[in-house]
Amino acid sequence: MGLQSSSSRDSIETVLPGLAQIVVIVTVIINRAGCGVQEIFVRASEFPRQFGHLSQAGGIVFITHHGRETHALLPIADYHEFATAKTDGGLAMLDQNLADWLPLLFVLVDDERAIVMANRTAHAMARKPGGSLLGCDLLQVMPTLRQTIFESYLSRTERAGEPCSFDLPDMFNSGTWHRVETFRSGANVAILARDITDEMKVHRLADTNKALIDAMLVHGGIGYMWINVRGRIEQVDTAMGELLQLPIERLVNVPVLDLVPVGQRAALRELIENALAKAATQRVETEFLCNDGTTVPAVCGIKDLRGLYGCEGAMMVVTRQ
Repeated sequence: MGLQSSSSRDSIETVLPGLAQIVVIVTVIINRAGCGVQEIFVRASEFPRQFGHLSQAGGIVFITHHGRETHALLPIADYHEFATAKTDGGLAMLDQNLADWLPLLFVLVDDERAIVMANRTAHAMARKPGGSLLGCDLLQVMPTLRQTIFESYLSRTERAGEPCSFDLPDMFNSGTWHRVETFRSGANVAILARDITDEMKVHRLADTNKALIDAMLVHGGIGYMWINVRGRIEQVDTAMGELLQLPIERLVNVPVLDLVPVGQRAALRELIENALAKAATQRVETEFLCNDGTTVPAVCGIKDLRGLYGCEGAMMVVTRQ
């Protein structure tokens, strides 16, 4: 980018007579074919008066407003080339630089499943150097996709143009999960993939926790309470209600310390605070007050409950001593 030399300026005035009083910046860039392409920048206020001269310039004319490009005037041949590429589903509307910024795997394949575009995330996940995937067969560079549900969904998109979304295990490495989407992009098929391994681990952990709670309920004699960050009962199970001889509805939002004798409240308060503040796992032997006035000795285990946004309370598991 820059102003032309005096000799270039003379040639500009020959092509664009009458522009001597207009500030016009002309830049010559080299296109992919190695030819020089002339770009002309002209202020919007000057463009209408000099339109006749600018339309004969033979290059791309950029109209600027306060120094920012707002419109472009391009030769009709260039326009037809652009329109044809867009209609044929070519890559004119796809930008490699934009694709490289995606934090997802992005691959574009033709009807022979040859890769015509792949972003840097795809190269990194396939462990290939940049640009090396272009022209390669998709299933050759990603052999783990063979004989999986990926081929079935890809065929549906190729055959009927149906967009598909599915979760795929072991796409590149064992133990990983990816959410894959396939959809038509002109004459090609686009493939997007996002790593959801951590999400799957969270879901599996949630399923495991639910199974453990269901097993505890069937076992009997094991009660649990979800204590919120204020030390009150957020949720309680039937076994705990039977232990305290109270319906579970009456236990919700009750301070946990109100359920133990006065002399043991200080020690239990310290254990709960340590679990909430220090993420410490605590074990304590205490007593609980029943609805009939008697006490029941019990063993408690306390563990903090962590969510997406930090500590969400603690879980207390209770068994009779």
